[in-house]
Amino acid sequence: METSLADIKKQYEKLKNLMGDEKAFDLSDEDALRCQDALSLLKSRNYILDASTLCEKRYIKAAEWDGFEDWLNEMIKESNRMSRREWTIAIVSAAIGAAIGLIPTIIGALC
Repeated sequence: METSLADIKKQYEKLKNLMGDEKAFDLSDEDALRCQDALSLLKSRNYILDASTLCEKRYIKAAEWDGFEDWLNEMIKESNRMSRREWTIAIVSAAIGAAIGLIPTIIGALC
């Protein structure tokens, strides 16, 4: 099951609130599990470093998160644009299919 960008944004907001202004932050196992997609994305884009041990989930802020938030918002907008594009393609395809389906009826009426 894939997590939507909107859900990742919610996870990101939660992390931002948990972290505050700290350079390093600890998460409970529950919070780490609930925010795993946002954490994974932040790690892959090098905004945080994973300093976790066996007993604690610890992360270090490697860069300011403003750039990540801008990138995430842009990805959400792009995803919405693609959805609108897909809807447009579906509606046009349905109209073309309906027109093709009417061709035998029109030919029968003309003959």
